[in-house]
Amino acid sequence: MIPNDRNLPNLAHDLVRIHKVITRGLSVGVTRGREFLGDGFPSQDLKIGFADYIRSLVSVVAAHHLGEDTIAFPALKERLPDAPYRRLAADHKKIEAALNPLRESTPEISGANPLAGLGVVVAGLRKILAIWPSHIGLEESSFGSKPIAGVMTPEEQANVSVLMTRHSQEHAGPPFLVLPFVLFNLAGADRDAMAATLPAPVRELVQKEWKDQWSLMKPFFLD
Repeated sequence: MIPNDRNLPNLAHDLVRIHKVITRGLSVGVTRGREFLGDGFPSQDLKIGFADYIRSLVSVVAAHHLGEDTIAFPALKERLPDAPYRRLAADHKKIEAALNPLRESTPEISGANPLAGLGVVVAGLRKILAIWPSHIGLEESSFGSKPIAGVMTPEEQANVSVLMTRHSQEHAGPPFLVLPFVLFNLAGADRDAMAATLPAPVRELVQKEWKDQWSLMKPFFLD
């Protein structure tokens, strides 16, 4: 039986959803990071939760761009050869360079000298935000639903989406932090659609067995 096209992943919609996750993560990271730089952390739990939130953000951004470079862009280039792949790849390199200091400094946030690491993290996130809006705007206009639908069948899009999801699960981690980060930086239909990409046992893990491990990030999530 051939599945209904409406039940298949939509590559453009998937792209927009993960961009929403990252956009909110960057915004929350800068806004709350500035607050903590000015006023300090009101509790140890909030300090650890924020460090976990930034750790998850860094992992998601890096895995998303690696997946685009190795899976999505090569598949799309066969059908949409004139899209600005070089500029997008160059942006990825700039963003990755900004992520490296965050990887080194995030553990300091939950340690004895949190403000030192926090300053580096906020500065790095601001560098990424200087690139991010134009970067995702270019991606979403180049790979919107109409351009992709004109050159790829729903089944072909679904295949790329599945490969991207598997790649993200292999390269972003730890899963008990990253999956809640992705889900709870979305709301409503977006969260439901993202959750639908996960096997039911994994969704169960997020809500039950893993909850104690990610719960300190909850103050930074959407309801």
